[in-house]
Amino acid sequence: MSNENIALKQNLTALQEDLTNTEQQVASIVDSFIELGVSVYDFPGTKEAAQGMVTNLKRNVDRLLKLNQISNDPESQLQNINIPLEVVQYIEDGRNPDIYTREFVEAIRRSNQYQRAKMHGLQQLRDSLAEKIIEEFPDLDPSVQDIIKRTTPSS
Repeated sequence: MSNENIALKQNLTALQEDLTNTEQQVASIVDSFIELGVSVYDFPGTKEAAQGMVTNLKRNVDRLLKLNQISNDPESQLQNINIPLEVVQYIEDGRNPDIYTREFVEAIRRSNQYQRAKMHGLQQLRDSLAEKIIEEFPDLDPSVQDIIKRTTPSS
């Protein structure tokens, strides 16, 4: 295995670790905010309950600060990840980002099918024209065969 492949594998491993840690931190923050929301909804008005909410809120702020520091760390592999703006918009709109992924894959599939059909149609046109040219101008056969050879995709 070359040094380049080893470095790539190490970068991927570090990226996976960073993503796993970030996912766990975000899940923890979300859970804490849910708990805080329940506490606010069921707030009994006691001093102890208020102190508990303040403590929970401080813990959330500390977790957000830590997450922000990690995400802005120049050594972090997370610096190399670009998230499409459309995915962020899906999340802000309260939609599942998996829907974006599914729709994107379907759009690419449709585009590929269209391009494949277009290529097939052009190949048929090329072959038909080549056949007619050879019928009418037999002396052009080597040139036509050369063109067909150069324009046929290799498998």
